[in-house]
Amino acid sequence: MKKIFNLFIYVAVIIYSVEILLFIFSSDLQKSLVNIKGKRIEIAKERNINYDSRDPEIVFFEKKKEIKDLSVPFYYSSLFADFEAFKQAKEKKQIIPFRGPINKKTLSCAEDLNYRIINNDKYGFKNSNSIYDKNIDVILLGGSFAEGFCYTSDHDIAGNLISDNIQTLNLGIATTGPLVSLAALKEFIPHYKAKDIFYLYYESNSLDVLKWEEKDTGLTRYLNSNYESNYINKTKMIKKFLNSIEKESIEIAKNKVQFSQELSGSEKTNFIENIQDILEINILKNRLRTFFSSKKKKYNLKLFNQTINEMRKETKKWDGNFTFVYIPSWDRFFNSSSNLNTIINLREEIINNLKKQGINVIDTTDYFSNIRNLKDYYPLGYVGHFNKKGYEKVADILKEAISN
Repeated sequence: MKKIFNLFIYVAVIIYSVEILLFIFSSDLQKSLVNIKGKRIEIAKERNINYDSRDPEIVFFEKKKEIKDLSVPFYYSSLFADFEAFKQAKEKKQIIPFRGPINKKTLSCAEDLNYRIINNDKYGFKNSNSIYDKNIDVILLGGSFAEGFCYTSDHDIAGNLISDNIQTLNLGIATTGPLVSLAALKEFIPHYKAKDIFYLYYESNSLDVLKWEEKDTGLTRYLNSNYESNYINKTKMIKKFLNSIEKESIEIAKNKVQFSQELSGSEKTNFIENIQDILEINILKNRLRTFFSSKKKKYNLKLFNQTINEMRKETKKWDGNFTFVYIPSWDRFFNSSSNLNTIINLREEIINNLKKQGINVIDTTDYFSNIRNLKDYYPLGYVGHFNKKGYEKVADILKEAISN
């Protein structure tokens, strides 16, 4: 027994020694990624920029006093898979909305340490209701980059296109993957046909999210060429679901606020964050995860290709033009030690496979790679989605491909 105990101690000492060495020799960037919010605050202070360091839950309840129709966002994704309303809807095979709430406002994320109010339309998407009365030129599909995460609709990709009189319907749904986009396309394009459909693929997480989506039969059935659920006419059922989700989300937010208040006055410093990171051997785990994942195919590229091809086929039914748009990650340009390198390195394979199927591809990596001051296109020049300038750049790239 004593020998086993001693062996355990020796192994633990070796593991933590390796972790400490990895931390010591990690770049300043890697260390800053332990506490991203803290780094953002540091940057804002250095630049003398006004910022809001509060947690989103605290901001939400303060804004809620002023904005009565302020609600919480919902996305058909794993973020909500453990909610009771979501699980019950699955058990009863009831409809689950792609995005919500409907005709209400929500609070944006704050990667630049500034919160904004987002307007949701009559179907729960990030549009003005007036867009549905116009002849739609472009439909945007995809996750957070298509949606325009952290920014209002006048500064996202769709907003930039609309400002050039290109009527654009934004069906982007943050935290979701290709199958949710396919579902949204099939349910909406028969009613709102567009000349051009753009699906924005984000290299950091689109394939990871697909791993969750492929287990959901409510989504995989959209791979059947003629399937649709008449979603657009089920607003009453969708609102009922979203009301239940809203109640759960607000209760969770209240608990988070209470917890953060109990911790006030003892905010963690970067030093404590770093110690915690070492104790959890996060650097070593990430290195090992990257090493072993690179040795095997862990992404379902066959399903991915099938899903994208189904989007193209659906678009062709209405004589539209479908284009796959590749969006590179911040890590590709600024973090050579990223644990996302396995998925980042699939870029050429993904693009070549799609081109072999005859699918139009725009690789925005080429455009962003040639920008001298690339950090200017990200919030505070740091890790995150694009800022206003970045979304405007993507819009400019898409304009070149839009049909006349």
